[in-house]
Amino acid sequence: MGPFASATRYLPRAMVIAIVVTWALLGLGVFIIAMRGPHGARAAADAGKPKAPSKPGRRAVTAGIAVMFAVGLTVPALVLAFNGENKASVAVGGLHLNAEQQRGRNLFAQACAVCHTLAAARSYGRTGPNLDVRVGVDIPTPAGRKALVLSAIGEGRARGLGQMPAGLYQGKEAEEVAAFVAKVAGH
Repeated sequence: MGPFASATRYLPRAMVIAIVVTWALLGLGVFIIAMRGPHGARAAADAGKPKAPSKPGRRAVTAGIAVMFAVGLTVPALVLAFNGENKASVAVGGLHLNAEQQRGRNLFAQACAVCHTLAAARSYGRTGPNLDVRVGVDIPTPAGRKALVLSAIGEGRARGLGQMPAGLYQGKEAEEVAAFVAKVAGH
C-alpha cells in the first residue's frame, strides 16, 4: 500500500485545494505586478525619466515566477503518481483487486474479452456467455465461481453459438483469470 492508502480514488479534496491555491497565488502575482510602477500623479512627474526596477522587486518577481513554475509541475506530478496505484487496483463498480486479480484482468482482456461480456472488464462479446449472469448471478459463492471459471478454462466449452478451446491459460495464469472473474462477475 502507498502512503495514501486511506485516501479516496481521485483525491478530490487535495486536488481542489491545490488548484485553488495555485490560482490564488497566480492572481496575487498578477496583482502585485500590476500595482508596481508609476500611477496617477507620479506617472506625470516621472514621465520623462526612465525608471529601473529595484533589485528587491526583481528578486520578488523572479521568486514568484519560480514558485508558480514549481507548483505548476509538482501538483500534477503528485496527483498522477499517487493516483496511478489506486486506479490499477480498482475495478468497475469500486471493487478493490489484489495483485493476482489485477494480472487476471489483463489476461482476461487479452484472450477472453473478445467473446465474453463482463462489465468489470468493459467487454461486450457475443459469442460466449455473459459472465456477469452465468458466473456472477447463477453461482452464489466466490469459491464456486472460481471453480466454474477454472473448469471452463481447463476443459473448454462448446455450448450455444460459440466454442471455447481448452487450455487458453494454464497454471498460475488460469488461477489469476479465475480469481478476477470470480471477484467481479455480477458487480
